[in-house]
Amino acid sequence: MSEIRNRIEMAASPREVFDVVSDLAAWPRYLPHYRWIRVMENHPDHQLVRMACFRSVIPIDWVSRYHADAAKRELHFIHQKAFTRGMHVVWHLEPIRGGSATDVTITHEMGSVRNRMGRFVTDRIIGGFFIDYVATRTLGNFARHFAEKKAASLGK
Repeated sequence: MSEIRNRIEMAASPREVFDVVSDLAAWPRYLPHYRWIRVMENHPDHQLVRMACFRSVIPIDWVSRYHADAAKRELHFIHQKAFTRGMHVVWHLEPIRGGSATDVTITHEMGSVRNRMGRFVTDRIIGGFFIDYVATRTLGNFARHFAEKKAASLGK
């Protein structure tokens, strides 16, 4: 498994979803498993960020080169250090239901990690145990936020 994909439908337009998910500083407000996100460096075309969350009770953190591409509705993270160094993560937001909802896919490209760490460690531990768990909760919590927001606007 050199690639991990997680996807979910969110009850908001791609613009609404992009505006929320591209604001990394706000993630801990929406995502209870995230401890913090810190901007380490600001550059004209990207940021270097340190992100920290929990996998169940296990604290994990990583450093990524981050940039958001509003025209393509994509977020890009390239992991810079430790076990996931070189992993490229892309969030892709695609309009569905006439633009009133968004299909969100997160792709973790694991090729460079697998080459360095081996198949078992990459697929079972890094990918299966950590990444899939965190990505599933991240998407689920953002989707819940938009569903609750939509329900509130409809008076439900």
